[in-house]
Amino acid sequence: MSPRIAQVQQAETVHIVVPAPGRPQATPRNLLVQEAVPMTVLAQDPSVGRRPVATTIPVPAERLAPGPRGHRFAVLDAEPVDLTGRDPWVYADHWAGSAPEALVADRGFRAQNVFAVAAHTLALVEQYLGRPVPWYGGEPQLALRPQGTIGPAAFYSRADRAVNFGWVPPLDDRPLVFTALNYDVVAHETTHAVLDGLRPRFAEPGLPDQLAFHEALADLVALLSVFTLDGVAERLLEPRSGRVVLGEDTATRAATLMATPLTTLAEGVGPRLGRPEGLRTSGVLEPFTSWQDSRNTEFAEPHRRSEILVAAFLHTLVGMWAGRLEPLASVDGGLDSARVAEEGVKSAEHLLGMLLRSLDYLPPVDLEFADVIDSVLTADARLAPDDRHHYRDALQTAFAGFGIVPPEHHILDEDGVAAPARKRRPRTLGIRYEHLNLAALRTSPDELYSFLWNNAPVLGVDVGYPTRVERVLTSTRVGPDGLVVTEILADYTQNLRTTVAELPAHGIHAPKEAPPDAAVELWGGGVLVFDQFGRFRLHQRQPLLDARRQKRRLKRLFAPGAPAADPTRAAEPFALLHGVGAGG
Repeated sequence: MSPRIAQVQQAETVHIVVPAPGRPQATPRNLLVQEAVPMTVLAQDPSVGRRPVATTIPVPAERLAPGPRGHRFAVLDAEPVDLTGRDPWVYADHWAGSAPEALVADRGFRAQNVFAVAAHTLALVEQYLGRPVPWYGGEPQLALRPQGTIGPAAFYSRADRAVNFGWVPPLDDRPLVFTALNYDVVAHETTHAVLDGLRPRFAEPGLPDQLAFHEALADLVALLSVFTLDGVAERLLEPRSGRVVLGEDTATRAATLMATPLTTLAEGVGPRLGRPEGLRTSGVLEPFTSWQDSRNTEFAEPHRRSEILVAAFLHTLVGMWAGRLEPLASVDGGLDSARVAEEGVKSAEHLLGMLLRSLDYLPPVDLEFADVIDSVLTADARLAPDDRHHYRDALQTAFAGFGIVPPEHHILDEDGVAAPARKRRPRTLGIRYEHLNLAALRTSPDELYSFLWNNAPVLGVDVGYPTRVERVLTSTRVGPDGLVVTEILADYTQNLRTTVAELPAHGIHAPKEAPPDAAVELWGGGVLVFDQFGRFRLHQRQPLLDARRQKRRLKRLFAPGAPAADPTRAAEPFALLHGVGAGG
């Protein structure tokens, strides 16, 4: 249960503080199995025109070294800050109740802010996945540099194993800006690092949806996780005398909610990049399908393309939120702001959980937006078979409005749990379990390859091509209604290295732009899902010899100015994605 909170208004800032800091306290709502300590952060940075909001967030308790440095994050700055003193387990929040000007000017607070938001974001992902998340390359710690680069950008760096946050000195009448003080930016960049650890091939040159999904997931985690911060949702609704006026009908209420700061990303950073409303306002996109046209170059750029996915989720959010408000009584056209915020928190947390739990169901290579909705629906149906509030229906409708529908052929469903989400019959595949060792199945790639080899025909996998089981893991997840599901998941990949001229022998025809003697490498793969007893349940597959997908990928790779032509992209894909020079 969350600790009792008190709201203190001081110096144009709302502070939501947890009393009695010190040794690890009782577990807050969003960190179900970890002890946590409260740390003050900015939920909205001081460069925003509205009154900034400070709050405390639960951060997993651990021994903290100066920096601060924990076992997952290390803040690297010229002046390391010590948050604990003599006992590295006793944390004292020195900034609770401070005025915003003091927070901005305090280098120690910037270190705490970036550490706390990053640690909180990682804890949310791990809570919903039901297991720890690795960093790319297997490093134990991700570095955080609060003043890592000059400028209003921030970026996750594979090469540095770090997130570099930009800062802008005061110029003319413009204020000092630190992206490390912006909750959205810190959560966004941390999510890039999280996804890179989970699905490293999503950063490779290929289909345009892959990098766009990187951006969409980072945006959505930043936007939806704000709702998990106690008291912030109500404050950003900007109530008057404890009430908010949203409109008389559901559609009007949804439109009004979409116009709040809760659906805008990085309001403080956006103006520095020429976007006065915020870095991104994806919710303004109304459903349309022409973005899929290859001639629509506007939506070929990853950030712009990512707004399609973000818009689908935000339209679902405000629609579900507005629908939940129908039973509330209106007084003089207004609604109680605390109740409005409560219903928004429920909707946002549910959607955030659906999105994050789906990450392990995504194909490990060549991701497309259709795979995203397919994985979200499948993961949610397995954990919440009774979709009482129709979140899956609402999300599927929102995606369909943008022309995104689940592909019928990708996920093979053995037990039928996920079938109702896609109106499919369960399949009886005739899986063979001979010589399968359950203990080894939980950890051994060799045991999974043995299963794959013995069942290749019914799984539709041609193991004549190089096949590798890349990871095996176990997760235990808790659904919104308390259902506990333990699963064993295994990712595998396949690849084909050949030339354009030899592709027809494999049933694939390259686009005319591809020179016959050009070397190409094609990828396929999938995810195998077993229950806690070792019984096969699902196969999410991205077939290696999917001729249509491979032709789309090759056409993109051989187009003029294609990302494959940039030799620095492999080393620093996210720096380039955010418009920063490699290593900058």
